[in-house]
Amino acid sequence: MKQCLIKLCGSAFLLAACSEAEPPADVSRDSQTIDASDVSIGADSIAPDAPTTDASTDTTMMADEGGGIVVNEMAASGGDWVELFNTGLAAVDVSNHGVADREDDGGVRVARAVRFPTGTVVPGLGYLVVMGNIADAGAGVQTACGMGGPPTCFHATWGVGSSAGDTISFVSPTDQVLAQGVYPPNAVPSGQTWGRLPNGNGAFVANSPTIGAANRAP
Repeated sequence: MKQCLIKLCGSAFLLAACSEAEPPADVSRDSQTIDASDVSIGADSIAPDAPTTDASTDTTMMADEGGGIVVNEMAASGGDWVELFNTGLAAVDVSNHGVADREDDGGVRVARAVRFPTGTVVPGLGYLVVMGNIADAGAGVQTACGMGGPPTCFHATWGVGSSAGDTISFVSPTDQVLAQGVYPPNAVPSGQTWGRLPNGNGAFVANSPTIGAANRAP
């Protein structure tokens, strides 16, 4: 099992780092949207490798002002999902930012981007997960995040294209592309993911699924 943290900081909530877990099974469509005001976990529950960061302080930066958010890991089989990672020590506010897949012409499909609500903050060295191929994906924070997945995530109606390949983009509120991850056609066999090694700053290679946790080789 994996232990994760969401810490309430005023009107904001932090999606914190998680310990490693087994690959998630298919996501249930019986999702439940929760409000950030319902989440309150004390700082004493923070994982040892997740720095305590208060989103109310001026150490929090916006993702489009130099925040170190990267597309870190992508799964295209056995339950599609995308993992973002904050490579810096400072918390990053991703309010109204989003994640989108690729249009058929190669552009960014911003019309179907998953948008993060106001107050969404990724702490230093923290993760944020978007589960894909959810037909009835709801807006905001969700609790159906796959077997072994984090306690909260976001849902997308689209998935990571495997046979034709895909490009996953992290975009600003004005649809500026801030980070991307390219998934080549049939990049990895079933049971593996496509992620950065070393975690956060390396090239994309085959990985063992580590949703919401540091990447590792198969």
